[in-house]
Amino acid sequence: MSNYSINLNSSSFAELIGDKHLYIDKTLFIEHFLSIPDSIILITRPRRMGKSLNLDMLREFLDCRRNTAELFKGLALENSVWYSEINRSPVICIDFKNLRKDEYKSSLRNRICQIIEYYIPEDKRLSVVKRYFEQEENYSTEILMYITENIYDLYQMKPYILIDEYDKILMDHVNTPVYEEIRDYMTAIFTSTFKGNPCVKKALLTGVTRISRESMFSGLNNISVYDVFTPSVFDTDFGLTENEVKTIVKSEQLPVVKDWYNNVRIGRHSLYNIYSVMSYLRFGTISNYWGKSGTIDLLGELLTGARAISLSEIIEDTRKYFISKIDPRLSLQEVFSKEFDFYYYSLAIQAGYLTFEKRTDDPMDMEYKVSVPNKELVMVWKEYILNKIVRNEANHLADCFDGISSDLELFNDKLTEFINYQLSFFDLDEELEKTYHVFVFGMILGLGYTCTSNLESGLGRYDLLVESSDFIAVMEFKKAYNETELDNKARLALKQIENNKYVSSLDTTKPIYKIGIGCYKKICLVRTERV
Repeated sequence: MSNYSINLNSSSFAELIGDKHLYIDKTLFIEHFLSIPDSIILITRPRRMGKSLNLDMLREFLDCRRNTAELFKGLALENSVWYSEINRSPVICIDFKNLRKDEYKSSLRNRICQIIEYYIPEDKRLSVVKRYFEQEENYSTEILMYITENIYDLYQMKPYILIDEYDKILMDHVNTPVYEEIRDYMTAIFTSTFKGNPCVKKALLTGVTRISRESMFSGLNNISVYDVFTPSVFDTDFGLTENEVKTIVKSEQLPVVKDWYNNVRIGRHSLYNIYSVMSYLRFGTISNYWGKSGTIDLLGELLTGARAISLSEIIEDTRKYFISKIDPRLSLQEVFSKEFDFYYYSLAIQAGYLTFEKRTDDPMDMEYKVSVPNKELVMVWKEYILNKIVRNEANHLADCFDGISSDLELFNDKLTEFINYQLSFFDLDEELEKTYHVFVFGMILGLGYTCTSNLESGLGRYDLLVESSDFIAVMEFKKAYNETELDNKARLALKQIENNKYVSSLDTTKPIYKIGIGCYKKICLVRTERV
């Protein structure tokens, strides 16, 4: 491996192979694609799992106007019965991920015109194709159908069609005024191109989500979907398997790499995030590479208080889970329903932010065990929860904690006032202790303090443990049933910290504080004692 550099930014198969960058052999994906009888295939996988690279590899292999045998020399596909198909077919390849809201039609048109120039000489173009090419404002949704007819007539071969990230522009603009316009335009293109078109040999679409309730593929009864829930021949074609990771990561480094980047569940397999593992190899340190490379803003936008509570209960221990119904078929508009959390969790699983396990072997059972895949995703969810709950008020909370060592009564008053003010903007439910818990947890993370939740200590589990360079604090929350009980509940919380010996194993070189918080609706009261 020492002879190979690592390129994190390229999805060009020719560039990775030609420049001798580190490449994990996924060429059997081509055999899998060619060998199954499906006419139109949709493969959904989380981002940064190698979709674009595999699609480019497939294009390089199929394209009849290229000679790419050298690129595949020594790779697994060279021994496949399908290797004889190399460079024998036209390929229409379109990347949807860079389409922009205000110019999606023109940018898509530019790519289609490039395809026309590449495959169809000017004097061989059908009249409708020629008009499209010459008329700058021509955005016909039927043009791909006519191009396939033109290519078939010219080459006497049916072209393959490859579309990368078909859902990206929809995900970026869901719940905006242009969403339906974009969806309807894309639907018209897919319908005219794929429905009953005898000039397409085979088609492959990739994306993150399985959008199947938006009428995008209405009438396409020949489309086969391979999502993250569906075991298939494609399971290990995206991401890295355990054996593949062992070939590039030193044995002594495997445990920490597994804790941080494994457990992206695809079908029957638990895979590693390929981008994160490659980033780790390049930079030599464990970090939240995948989360920092981009997020789905929709997940943060739709993170309600109740969802934050459910997630806060599992993010400190990736072995924990909660049970939820999951629907693999998404409607992006239904995801906005606050009434049905399972749409939200379905999206998060398909996007790779959560993982799943079947609760039973019953194929009719739609309830799954839902958990956070690994430590990298723990960091991502903490950031989501932080952004949802903190509301950019972490600096004000820092002012409260700065006074904890000088005046406990003043600290009590300031922290009480701060939490009460913030909770006035927050949607509370009946689980008050959990709501306060996750709320304060998120705010403390915003300070940059170390904050752990629900870990065993002494004779039980504390709610929160806060550590800074100057102090340690154990926090406990108690629900009150009316406002007059607040003080009593706060003191009971202090008593629980003492009786359960939560501070018995803590670092005694720093000042240690017990913080009890009584909570009733959107009102709290704080009591603090130094140990």
